Amino acid sequence: MSNAKYNVLMMRDNSPVRRYRVSPAWLRAGIYLLLLLLAVAGGGGWAGFTFWTQNMRLSDDLASTQRELRDARIELERLRNIDNILKSNDPEDLQSLLGTVSQSEKAEEKPTAPPVDLRKLFRRVDMQQVRVDNLQAKVEGEHVNITFNLNNLIATGSITGSAELTLLTADGREVQPKVNRDDLVFQIQRFKQIATAFDLPEDTPIAKVFGVRLGIKNSSGQTLFSETYPLSYIRS
Repeated sequence: MSNAKYNVLMMRDNSPVRRYRVSPAWLRAGIYLLLLLLAVAGGGGWAGFTFWTQNMRLSDDLASTQRELRDARIELERLRNIDNILKSNDPEDLQSLLGTVSQSEKAEEKPTAPPVDLRKLFRRVDMQQVRVDNLQAKVEGEHVNITFNLNNLIATGSITGSAELTLLTADGREVQPKVNRDDLVFQIQRFKQIATAFDLPEDTPIAKVFGVRLGIKNSSGQTLFSETYPLSYIRS
């Protein structure tokens, strides 16, 4: 019995019959090898699935960290904007802005404009539906070119709306430049570059302009994004 062998017959049409003699040891080895290959394949599939789930978890963590970092950068930029507008005014203007002028001094001076509300001036809105990148202002004399990239953060669907530009002077005035409204209308699936140009009003030379407020509204008039940028920060 120890010398017993198995006969394996292989038959094909129009071909002679082939016979192979295989010992039980080789047959068992083949079966064990097949089982080993199946086990390795199963282990590889399990390892692949495990690594894939870990990669997805790490990707979610990275996206969350990037969002937190972006929010932190935006908050830092907002604080820098406030610091810049405070530094851009002389002490008398700062006293007017902060409301620290004494009543006796106010009585001696001529009536002035009401103090600037810094909270309103730097009020920020972000509905997490759009993102503004690479905002640049190119100034040539009294002519200004504005360009920026607008990104759609909604996974599905497009966004339709328009952008608004407001100039902020060093003394806190808001000036609406005359722009071509068609330049600021958009409908985006993922990304669009927006560009427009305008001439500064006669009573608002570039030396008096402190910054630019950019607002993004949807077709219903809801503000999706609003941010104030110092001109020195975006000037190219």
